[in-house]
Amino acid sequence: MSARLTFRRDVSLAVLSRAKTDADHHEDLGCSILGPASRSVRRAHGWLKREVQRLGEVEASRQARALVEALEATPAYARLGTGATRAGRLVLRDEVLYPAPGRFPPRVLHVRRGALGFDLEVGPHQWPAVADCCAALARGLSPAERRGFSRTAPCRTLLEELTAAGWLERHPGAAGLPAQGFTFVGHNTTLVRDGGASVLIDPYFRPMSALDLPSYPPMHARDLGPIDAVCITHSHGDHFHLGSLLTLPRDTAIFVPPVERESLFSTDCVARLAQLGFTNVHALGWFSSRKVGALSVHALPFYGEQPTDSQGVYDGLFNVGTTWAVRGPTTSAAFFADSGDDVRGSMREVCALATRGGPLDVLFCGTRGFKLEPIFFGFTTLDAYLVNVPRSALTRPQQLMASAPEALDYARRLGAKTLVPCADGGAPWYWREGMGPRYPGYPGAPVEGASPHDENPDADPYPERTAEARRRGDPAVRVLRPGEALVQGQARRVDGFEWPFEPLR
Repeated sequence: MSARLTFRRDVSLAVLSRAKTDADHHEDLGCSILGPASRSVRRAHGWLKREVQRLGEVEASRQARALVEALEATPAYARLGTGATRAGRLVLRDEVLYPAPGRFPPRVLHVRRGALGFDLEVGPHQWPAVADCCAALARGLSPAERRGFSRTAPCRTLLEELTAAGWLERHPGAAGLPAQGFTFVGHNTTLVRDGGASVLIDPYFRPMSALDLPSYPPMHARDLGPIDAVCITHSHGDHFHLGSLLTLPRDTAIFVPPVERESLFSTDCVARLAQLGFTNVHALGWFSSRKVGALSVHALPFYGEQPTDSQGVYDGLFNVGTTWAVRGPTTSAAFFADSGDDVRGSMREVCALATRGGPLDVLFCGTRGFKLEPIFFGFTTLDAYLVNVPRSALTRPQQLMASAPEALDYARRLGAKTLVPCADGGAPWYWREGMGPRYPGYPGAPVEGASPHDENPDADPYPERTAEARRRGDPAVRVLRPGEALVQGQARRVDGFEWPFEPLR
């Protein structure tokens, strides 16, 4: 067995700006909607959430406009405003909408295993060494590398703490992944391999739990082998996760959306990765392309997952993102996670742009729909979105993302043979974080024997519903389980990752 050491599968990493309170540990730096930059807005919204809970859904919807007016009169919210109004809403100060990135630098690496964790304080010039150490651990840290890293104070402390806690184990080597095709890590994390090159979409590695079966663990960077490039769709924490990116080498090519000005809704991914010492990060504008060995990566428009499908309170305040097409010698795919329609355009239009180089074989696309009245945003991860909703739209249900019929339509327009529903959890390590419907047989309370009540058809439908929506002439629908691969249109299980749950009936 190899003498190289790696993180246990139940260990996770997070990059924080501070770690003084328990709440701080849930504010991943780089997450635009749940990170420290949105803290003041989320706290101010606390009054509204309590009132909605007190009134109940029906009455809160009926009183939505009055509730938001009362919210804006509370001291916590009023302090955020300029006193002016626009579209029936209090106009927030510029520094609230566009917090200065320098206010929230990375200061802490938080390492967690279950209910336990420790914080490693890292200085501005120490992050590159810490990042190198984390990446070395992910690929398997040799004794010689350990001696080298132990000469640097924060790395020495990190390795000593991990060893003392028993949070390292022997690295068994990368999993036996197909040389060509798509390995589905889960949620929206997908590895594309073709022609000897590899591109990873939205790396988001989650920890294992004592509730998980040893035969079905989450995939991590340790399983994937060398990665040539990474593509990031947008800066929400389940797509742009600095703790996961730290387990990749700092010189990995990382393609991110261009963010001209960091905001409540969009993180400047280039700046945040530079703070950690990454050296090969590129903001690709829409319609840009790059070669990654035998693969070509194409940046396409991202429409959808905005506060409303019409004009918001603030011109230019959007969740900035990029959808991607990846083409190789034997296969190709588009990645449309969390996208749909908004005031700027529709992903239907993007399909015509994506096929200028010919049809694409596979579409990985969300099918959630995510239909919700904005007055209830506070009970989702999109709490801060409420600030950009005009008064007239507070109770008009918004569809933030594509539904199953729309994803099937996109796949037809792309000429795709296969549609893979994604970006909505898919396994226990996501269910525990509230992402996606859970399947019968999961042993974790409170969802034993998951029932249809565990499924929200408007926000978290089972991926099998996409196959049910399929009509004559539509592409095939493949429901991939995390740890499965798609090769020439067929699903293959990767050894060591065997789906243990009952099928949906």
